[in-house]
Formats: sequence, structure tokens, C-alpha cells
Amino acid sequence: MGSMTVAFIGRQKLEDVRRVVLMTSKDHTRKSIQMLRALGAMMEVLVEGGADKSFLQQKFNEILKLDDECKALKSEAEERILEAGALLVERGDFIRLLGCLDKVPDRLEGVAYRTLSLVELGRPEGEALRPVVDLLEEVGVCLETLNRAITALEMDSAQGYQKLREVKAHEKRVDDIYRRTGIDILRRGQLTAHTLLLREIVDLLESVSDISEEAADVLSILYR
Repeated sequence: MGSMTVAFIGRQKLEDVRRVVLMTSKDHTRKSIQMLRALGAMMEVLVEGGADKSFLQQKFNEILKLDDECKALKSEAEERILEAGALLVERGDFIRLLGCLDKVPDRLEGVAYRTLSLVELGRPEGEALRPVVDLLEEVGVCLETLNRAITALEMDSAQGYQKLREVKAHEKRVDDIYRRTGIDILRRGQLTAHTLLLREIVDLLESVSDISEEAADVLSILYR
């Protein structure tokens, strides 16, 4: 097989993988956003003080199902990447991107589990959860911006890069809210089980924005 033929096959495989990974990333982040919205519904009813455990469990089950769907998307895309073989120099970066994105549903599942645990320990004060809801909403904006950036990259690289830069800006806003929320939790006094769980919840939510920024950086390299 001549060198030109090998080069052509390599370029074709790269384009195929680029397309598959971009589509997978879009679907994956869309499902993560759905998980975040289910989490938001759990938090909102706790703030209002009107949720029963069956509603919270239903939302938690939705989140578990979406997490499984995200893992299936990742596995399928990884198989396509590995099928491309050694000719694909960027293979490691594509797998890194998918692994990065797959941390998001893991973190969100962790938040959902801890939210259920809050109720098991006794219904928390709605006022204590309001700063957490604010943080969750800003994390949602960050994740939605990442999803829009991926969608834009499918059609227009320049517009996609602009959206990827916006992810960084939103990540900084999340950091600001995260710091204020952490201080608010500490101001509430005693180190109770509720306080510890709230602290874990805000840490996990903040890490979602960090992961979104990391994914945006990898996308900027792979789809430049």
C-alpha cells in the first residue's frame, strides 16, 4: 500500500472518529443536563418543603438511568476509536475527552445520592439549600454552554471556539458562587451530618464546572 493511500486512509479514519466523538459528546452532555435538571427538581421541592420520598426516589432513578445511558454512549464511541487502530495519532486525546465527559454524570449521581441522604437524616431547612440551588443553576449554565459549543463545532469552528471560551467564563462564575456557598454553610454553626453532606454536594457540583472547562480545553485542541 503506497504512502499516499495510507495517508488518505488515516485522514478518513480521523474524520470519521472526529464526527463520532463530537456526536457522542453532544448526546452525552445533553443527558448530563437532563440529570442536572432532575437534580434541580429534587432540590426545589426540598427548598419548598413539600416533597415526599417517593418523588425524590423517582428522580434519583431517572438520574441512575441517564448515567447508564451516558456510560453506554462512551463505551460505544471508545470501540469506534479503537477500531481506527494505530493510524489514529489522536486516539489518546479522543479517549481522554470521553473519559473527562463521563466524570460529569458520576458527580451528578453522587450529588443525587447525597440529596436523598439529607432526607434520610431528617428534612433539611429549605433556607440552607437555597445557596446550593443557586450553585446548581450556574453549573447548569456552564454545562449547557459546553453542549452548545459542541453543537456549534459540528457546523462552524469559529463559533464553536467562541462558545468554548464562554465555558471558561461560566466556570469562573461557578467558582465565585461556590466560595460564597461554602462560607454560608460554615456560618450555620455546628458541624452536623447535614452540614457535611451539603459541603460534599457543593464540592461535587463545583467539580462539574471544572470538568466542563477541562473538556472545553481538549475540544479546542482536537477540533482546531
